[in-house]
Parts: sequence; C-alpha cells; structure tokens
Amino acid sequence: MRLRFFFDAGSGMCLWAQDEATKQRFGYAVQLDDLDLPPDLRADLVQLIADYDATIDWNSPGGSSDIDTGPISLGYETDAPFRDRGQALLHRLRPALGPEFIIECDHEA
Repeated sequence: MRLRFFFDAGSGMCLWAQDEATKQRFGYAVQLDDLDLPPDLRADLVQLIADYDATIDWNSPGGSSDIDTGPISLGYETDAPFRDRGQALLHRLRPALGPEFIIECDHEA
C-alpha cells in the first residue's frame, strides 16, 4: 500500500492513495477513520489538518497576486507554524501503520 502525506485545504485529509491497490481499498482520499491508528495519533492528525486549514484566508483563498505576502502560501515553508508537528506526526504514522504501508512526503525535513 502506497500513501502520500500532504495537505489539501478544506478537504479534511492528509493521506492520499498512490497506487491502484490502495485506491481500491480506501479510495483516493484516505479517511483516517479507515486506518487502524492509535486514537491519540488520529486526534493529533485531525488537529494538524485543522491548523493547516486555519492558515487559509477563506474570504480570499487564492490570496493576492504577490503570494509571498500571505502568512503561509503552501504550508510547507520553513517557518510554517505546524511544520515540525507535521514531520513528527509523519514519523509516528509510519510505524503505526506498519510495513504494509509506504508513506511518501514531498516536504520531509
């Protein structure tokens, strides 16, 4: 099973199927409740997703033409307020899911 860890504002998701077997089992967007995760890890992931969504100006989600003027443009910048938490959760997620899952992330430290 191959997953990708990334944020999609407003989706409520952070895991996405990356191969056909995973898509067949979970669909493209993977619900955290469909995974056998410890409750505290699931809660921390849900909070991280909410914190990411809170960085978006929902009155102007695309922001200005000068994207660097916003507090966070993609959420992966070095100074993003939850970057370290995201990395820590990713490192907890891999062993929690076990060797059956390979989790990719484009923004690992």
